[in-house]
Amino acid sequence: MMNKPPRLSASEWLVANLVWDHPYSTATEIFRRLPDGISWKPKTVNTFLARLSEKGVLGITRDTKANTYFPLIDRTECVRAESESFFHRVFRGAAAPMLAHFCETVDLDQQEIERLRRILDEKYAALPKTKKSKIQL
Repeated sequence: MMNKPPRLSASEWLVANLVWDHPYSTATEIFRRLPDGISWKPKTVNTFLARLSEKGVLGITRDTKANTYFPLIDRTECVRAESESFFHRVFRGAAAPMLAHFCETVDLDQQEIERLRRILDEKYAALPKTKKSKIQL
């Protein structure tokens, strides 16, 4: 397996998510699961499946009737790699501006806010005392 998951285009993410949600699907099954508003032809889906296979994201079981596609890389690995890339490209590795941006621009419900608060509280509690004195709440 690769050290780092490959970069995926938006269209490749769409197709890969369909396979992650429904492993061992044929191209026809994947085509039928495309969201409303995506007006691709079956050949387009096949092209993205081939690219994902070439990149090592998907594996193929070859059958006499149809190929079946399954994940070779876990979705969380690809999400982590994409998140790190985005974090460094857009926010230059600065966590606070990134978190602030998303908290200010995304509608969060009470449950999401409570989860974020718990995560930040846990991070704060894990800080050494020397770093806590520098933080003003």
